[in-house]
Amino acid sequence: MATSFINERIEVQSYSEPNKTPNAKEMERRHRRNEDLARFILSRMSIYLHRINKTLSETAARYRLQEIAQAIFASLQQYPLLALAVAIVIFTFTLPFLVFIFFTMTTAVMAFTGFVLIEGALITAASVMLVSLLVGVFLMIAIVGLMFLVGYFAVSRAYDYAHRFKLDDLREYLREK
Repeated sequence: MATSFINERIEVQSYSEPNKTPNAKEMERRHRRNEDLARFILSRMSIYLHRINKTLSETAARYRLQEIAQAIFASLQQYPLLALAVAIVIFTFTLPFLVFIFFTMTTAVMAFTGFVLIEGALITAASVMLVSLLVGVFLMIAIVGLMFLVGYFAVSRAYDYAHRFKLDDLREYLREK
């Protein structure tokens, strides 16, 4: 009896395997469809990139941007101080974007490679810089506000004491002598 039960169980297991083969065929069909979709997207993207590149080249040729850039470069070579000033202005305006891109790229690289601790350290450092800036601005506003309050109370007290002790009479008394 026990052997017949084992034989039935083996037969049931052997019949259940063909049910898995349609799943494998379905997965392979899905895989092929995904590959075809990826090829289609890449081919369309390359077509659009080619069209964008062609449009930019035609626009640059139409408006003679290369000639204008060469003329600007030639004039900046004649005036090095002006070239230095232009370089400083360009660097000053692009520095925040470069810092942002650096932090973004570093965070993305660390997130994709699994360095969660380093990413947390970068976010923590940026947060500490932001909080310290905000605390500094708040303290500056608070100190200036306290200075105005102290000055207001000092002037109002001096004015109150001048009226209380009648300093106008004292001034007239001193003038008479």
